Amino acid sequence: MTYSEAEVERWDREWLNYLFREYVQQLTPYTAYPDRPALPEDPLAMIDVALGERAPLLVYAQGSAIRDRFVMEFGCGCGNLGKLIACYARTYLGIDCSRLALTVARLVSPPNATYLHVNEAAEIARFQGMVDTLVSRFFWIHQNFETGRRVLQIVAPLLKLHGRLYLDFFWPNPAEAVGFWRTDVFQIRTPRDPLDEEPSVMFQYSASDVAELFSGMPLRILHQEEHGPTQRRYVVAEKV
Repeated sequence: MTYSEAEVERWDREWLNYLFREYVQQLTPYTAYPDRPALPEDPLAMIDVALGERAPLLVYAQGSAIRDRFVMEFGCGCGNLGKLIACYARTYLGIDCSRLALTVARLVSPPNATYLHVNEAAEIARFQGMVDTLVSRFFWIHQNFETGRRVLQIVAPLLKLHGRLYLDFFWPNPAEAVGFWRTDVFQIRTPRDPLDEEPSVMFQYSASDVAELFSGMPLRILHQEEHGPTQRRYVVAEKV
């Protein structure tokens, strides 16, 4: 299940680019966001919840799946989401492929947030069967079948029985996309396509693609919906 050094370096380079463009956002610590607005039960309403002017959650999940729960994020990057939702969670665990991003995440997040590199298998295994909720933000849009299944194989043992997964797949709808989500995408791939030299290439998932991704996994799809304004297919699943 380990990620190669080439894969790690690939994402370290990508995060260097993000830091160059967005260093203010990436390096701002959790203490700069003292607001604690209520978390709604409607997952679509959660997307618009903001902890301050420059800190929208942009995550699809129910509030009760985060409040006082053990929350995990795979593909946590520099902790942009972790530093915001850890303040609501009982425990937050972030896992990423980029050592550079994890270094930043540890600096900007509250004490109840733990960050591990994906290759730290023994440390990750300590949390087997403990995770209530897996959340994601801008992660599954970049995964093909190969990488997506590899992630699910890592995540599934960590979830409690009936633990929930809230996943964000790319489903282009430029005619309805609004604001922040109205981005130009020059290369769209199917999940059967190989990874690209560009780490942030987008993979488009249909409902049947999601079912194929989950095939053979101890996971059951509970709900999925296409959401034009964010160009996403949101999926809720549980461990069975």
